[in-house]
Amino acid sequence: MHCTRSIIYVAIAALALAGCAKKKDSAAGSGTGTGTGTGTGTGTGTGTGTGSAGAEEAMPAAVPVDAAAVQQLVDAWLAAQNGGDFAAYQALYADKMEGVKRVGPRTTRFDRAGWVADRERMFKHPMTVAAKDVAIRGSATAPTVEFVQTFTQGRFSDEGPKRMVLTKTAAGLRITREEMLQSTVGAPAPTGADPVALVVEVDQKFQVVIAADADDAWASGRITGPFEGFHRYAMRDAAKAPAAATWAGKALTVYAADGTACPATVGAIRLLGGGTPHFGEVQLWDGDPAMSDDGRKWTKGERARAIYGMGGLYLVGELAITGACKPLFAMDAAAKPVVFAVDAADAARDAAAVAAFRKLPAYKTLQQSFTADYEGQGEWAPTPSVTAYVAGDKRYVVVTASEGSGCGDFLGQLAAVFAWEGGQARLASNPDAGFLRIDALVDSDGDGKLELIGAEADFSTVVGHLTPSGTGFATASSVTFPFNDCGC
Repeated sequence: MHCTRSIIYVAIAALALAGCAKKKDSAAGSGTGTGTGTGTGTGTGTGTGTGSAGAEEAMPAAVPVDAAAVQQLVDAWLAAQNGGDFAAYQALYADKMEGVKRVGPRTTRFDRAGWVADRERMFKHPMTVAAKDVAIRGSATAPTVEFVQTFTQGRFSDEGPKRMVLTKTAAGLRITREEMLQSTVGAPAPTGADPVALVVEVDQKFQVVIAADADDAWASGRITGPFEGFHRYAMRDAAKAPAAATWAGKALTVYAADGTACPATVGAIRLLGGGTPHFGEVQLWDGDPAMSDDGRKWTKGERARAIYGMGGLYLVGELAITGACKPLFAMDAAAKPVVFAVDAADAARDAAAVAAFRKLPAYKTLQQSFTADYEGQGEWAPTPSVTAYVAGDKRYVVVTASEGSGCGDFLGQLAAVFAWEGGQARLASNPDAGFLRIDALVDSDGDGKLELIGAEADFSTVVGHLTPSGTGFATASSVTFPFNDCGC
């Protein structure tokens, strides 16, 4: 298990998963629970069973995170940078680690050697690094720490959320994954209530997300899971949540990627936790001698509890859906959003959109890297994906491309949305702001401005609602769980 040499992404946030962990594209779960629900894969059931973590099994007390030790490492990390002590700085990183650097739209991923080489150049000039809103979570084996980082060096400065995953070593806690989640430049992300309620699939049932930052004090009963999907998940009943009375039995309309709408009703209210654990933590669960002192394999219930506590919790409601929708999002039954349908094929239109796509500066930069750095031949994206959408008299064409493995080899990812007007493709997104997975085009509030359902390119985000911001789109809301593993 290891992370490979650095790869530079231009106008992308590409993290292809291979080697350290295998991430599934489908969110269909594989839980083997003993619940009595009658729900089908399309969410039409009304049962409350979500799988079993073992009938009230007795579990050893969870070993708490040593928050003081984590804070001590963060303090040492800050002191090393602000004091220009590179030797002390690099000693804080594990032998096997992955670093993800973001500066505005540019994303770079490194293994330890690449990360250290990049940071050694950074240490040639004085810098000021600060951390605020520090939150320590995770497990004793793989603690996580999140904070808002402010970085200033010369005339450059940026701010954004950073996430570190730590691991126990003979020398103490060390950083095994560090990721700048966002580098703030330009227009801020939208704020305020979002009328769109996102939907995630857990254990072959669809859950509407009611609220983030939920409180485990609302929970009752045992933790159920773990369930396999985009991440690993665990759930707990939350009938005591303040919003439960409002949402239980609530009528909604759910919307699929192709624009299909189906009526739905909210059933059982639960808390949802999850994430992708570090491979070292999975080794501990499996009783691997490399990580386990006693070789004991963790029970299903113990694993569910660990997954449940990996990060923040979401309050969700199970959907009973009438119809064959596989929903991406839901809205109040009285809402009338515009959801774009897939348009008919048009060879001339699609060719014009691809031509415009290849004229983008970001495309040309990737092409230069493909040919100069990797000795590639021809177009780096020989067959981009083209999907056209229509709603009334408005038409858009989405062109995306993803080529290469991204782990030691070339990887190019680029997405662009074009408005199709008068037989011409006009750019309606900002490809330089990073690669987006685009699942659907919508106008949720009827203001005539295009919105997207999809996700920014990271390993954490399951689905998001992106609204206009500047020349592109910014995340208004998203469902995101910790990704603690290595991306290669």
